[in-house]
Amino acid sequence: MKHIYRSLLTYVLLICIITPLYAETKDKDSVLELQQQIKNIQLEINQLQQTDNINNNEFTTYNANVVDNKPTIANELEKYIIKKNTVDIVQNISPENSIIDLKNEPVGGIFDTGGGINVGDAPAITTNGEAAYLGSYSGNNSIPIGMIPSKLFASTLILQKEKFDDYSVFLGGFIGIDAQTWFGDTIPRVGFDNKPTTPFSPTGQNIYLTSSKLFFVSNLGDYVTAEYDVSTSETNDFFIGNAFVIFGNMSVSPFFVTAGRSTLSVANLGGGGSSTGSIAGFLGTGRATNISLNYKTDIINASIAVFGSSDKKADFSAGLFYADSWTDSLAVGFNTGYVYDLDGAENFSIPRVAPNQTIGAFNVDTNIAYTIDSGIFQINSGWASTTQSFDFNGTGNNVLAGSWYVAGNYSANIFGKSTNFNATYGETYNAAAIPMAIAASPLQDGLSKSGIKRQLIFSAQRAYFDNNILFGPEWAYQIFYDGKSMNTLTLDVSVYL
Repeated sequence: MKHIYRSLLTYVLLICIITPLYAETKDKDSVLELQQQIKNIQLEINQLQQTDNINNNEFTTYNANVVDNKPTIANELEKYIIKKNTVDIVQNISPENSIIDLKNEPVGGIFDTGGGINVGDAPAITTNGEAAYLGSYSGNNSIPIGMIPSKLFASTLILQKEKFDDYSVFLGGFIGIDAQTWFGDTIPRVGFDNKPTTPFSPTGQNIYLTSSKLFFVSNLGDYVTAEYDVSTSETNDFFIGNAFVIFGNMSVSPFFVTAGRSTLSVANLGGGGSSTGSIAGFLGTGRATNISLNYKTDIINASIAVFGSSDKKADFSAGLFYADSWTDSLAVGFNTGYVYDLDGAENFSIPRVAPNQTIGAFNVDTNIAYTIDSGIFQINSGWASTTQSFDFNGTGNNVLAGSWYVAGNYSANIFGKSTNFNATYGETYNAAAIPMAIAASPLQDGLSKSGIKRQLIFSAQRAYFDNNILFGPEWAYQIFYDGKSMNTLTLDVSVYL
């Protein structure tokens, strides 16, 4: 760094003497010689900067650069003001030709009008560890990497990469633990090969390590970011989740491309609790080895991906996410998505009942958030459906299967800790023969033989010790098409590293 500062100082001094030297001597040869010296110094500076970058590659954590866990009020306010006033200084000249002090301007409500959504400073609301409600529609969130919505994982990373050096490696982690007890009826079960197996026990209790993830992210210059994560659970099943590369730079273009195995940016299915997912999850998508073209602004994320459902069958998906604040107190989120064939999109329900069939899905989901005093009240609603008819009821008649849900949440900092209260209700239709995942005993191998007809969830979450440690009690009540039911009580623990 000393060489760089010395070279920069020399560079400035040479610039300062060019003009008077030229005016006094009028010596063309001297000016040309000085210009050549300046070019040589500039080349030396560039070489020193490149060497400095290579010799100072960083290995750090995602949270250390993106999430400020223990901010002071002054620091937090300063960051907030700077974020909201990145505008041309010419626009901030008063009638008296003086620069307006932006720090004396009001910062408005919780959400930035016209500037997109970032729930990093809001109380955390998660489902299965990932941000839910308004945060699940935005790719601007400054939250732990394990909390990033999987549907907008790449969109969030490409924005946050700017907080790290061009050649650096950063990591993060997530640990999910569920303590459960359940009671109800004996639930018939099928394996992932759709063959009957031993039923779910009507009663039981256990403590599960539901997820243990380690994320590795690396900036490979200005335009390339690579990410992969490894995961395991109590069953000791070790696997690689995402493994993909992002090509793009938001400071240059709003478009970017991803290539590799990643979660498809399609359906944002709400209506879940802290542990139990959406009742519409049987129409959801997961990861696929794909190539996607993405468009990102402060308020819009759009994605088109192509992948394969088999060695001989092409597949594609498309998704649109919108999140913005309409006033200082009102913010809205919206998502719609389409996938041509669920068979290649890591869907575990539809291919079980309709093997070798081309069955797609379409969804619409919306969220309204309104600030009330120091808290945020949110309403979420959505609908999803298959795009092709099939005998989803097992009656011999081809029908479209689908689901709808409504949810409400209130979140606030109560006694200095992030807290939220949640209630959701959802139903399915024409899904009697579709195997689905139940809330109880999440690590049991298999799905319910009969589809879930109704689902009611009450849950809450509160941060303890640190904002990156969330405890979430939940009660889930599920009624199946065959008349059986199950109650599941869960204490969900989410830890973000």
